[in-house]
Amino acid sequence: MTQPTGSEGAREGLFPALKNLIATLLAIGKTRAELLVNELEEEKYRLMSLWSKAIGAAFLLAVGVIMAVFCLALALWEHRVAVFGIFAVLFIIGGLLLIFSLKSQAAQPSKLFRASLAELEADMAQLRRRGKDQS
Repeated sequence: MTQPTGSEGAREGLFPALKNLIATLLAIGKTRAELLVNELEEEKYRLMSLWSKAIGAAFLLAVGVIMAVFCLALALWEHRVAVFGIFAVLFIIGGLLLIFSLKSQAAQPSKLFRASLAELEADMAQLRRRGKDQS
């Protein structure tokens, strides 16, 4: 029976360690990719919300302006003016509320990639600690 020499024993331990390291790196990469996809979906929903508010505001303001024009055109008729005027004011107020909501939401910074960057920083700190422990 022959005994494995020191280099063969080190080689047998080196390959499993290398495979383990590659598996760990792939798992970290997969987790980070899933996190990035999740953040992209959140940003997509944020942009869809912004666009829908903008379209709603534009529609309500347009209807409000049309109603205001009808109010002016019908100013000499009996009580129809009050009804058209009230609805014009309601549409304009609704449109302005959507615009203010849109401005406040657009002013908030995007959260895109924040969680991914925080996780990468944590990974780097952990790798630095392991490097110091092994030194």
